[in-house]
Amino acid sequence: MIPTLAIMRVTARNVLGIKRLLGFGLLAMFPAGVFILLARTANDINKSEGFTTMTMGTFLPVILPIITIVISASVLGSERRGNTLSFLMLRPLSRFSIAGAKLISAIVASFVITGAGALVLGIAGSLALHDFGYLTALLAATLIGTAGYSAVYMPLGYLTERSTLMGFIYIFIWELALAGAIQGLSGTSIYRISASAFAGLAPAGLDADLVDASLGTLSAGAGGAVVKVLVLGAVSVAFTGWLLRTRDLT
Repeated sequence: MIPTLAIMRVTARNVLGIKRLLGFGLLAMFPAGVFILLARTANDINKSEGFTTMTMGTFLPVILPIITIVISASVLGSERRGNTLSFLMLRPLSRFSIAGAKLISAIVASFVITGAGALVLGIAGSLALHDFGYLTALLAATLIGTAGYSAVYMPLGYLTERSTLMGFIYIFIWELALAGAIQGLSGTSIYRISASAFAGLAPAGLDADLVDASLGTLSAGAGGAVVKVLVLGAVSVAFTGWLLRTRDLT
């Protein structure tokens, strides 16, 4: 247990440099800043529309995945390209334990930034809409989305140096274009999984049309979203552990 915690601590420290914290921190705060400016002069209806748009149209589908993909892809990818991963493999630890520790590190490191953005946006929205249920719903949805993207892109970062580019293609072409236009693909979108959790947990007061457009064919609810992300995490650990056992680490 102690070596696993050490792996998590070192990994989180390695992927969260000062420049990354500052740059991604400002990016994570962008939706909150826009909403705060909007809410100063808006009525209650416009505040609801603005908060729903900033949450389900900007933060969850764009800001969160960009931050998480870059960080999670570097958890194993940077170590392999820096030829330091082989030293980790010398430890008497199961490859699956290492994969699990790396995944948790990716989620925690990413959530430090995405969670901060969700916290500020959630507080601003809760104050404007007079219900702090929006804050807890957004934090939960952010954690779900962060975990989902981390599960997918941690092993991809190990497999290819182009994982970040592939991540951006996935976000802007698959999730925001194809999965939105073809309703049958909604279930393949991690963004829509996290958005369904947010819509299921948030108080009544979100803009219904924007929520329906965001979810596609998915239903609002946190339970299904949690199960899907847990399955993704289990598959990610199993696949990454298998990669660490079978592939050349150099």
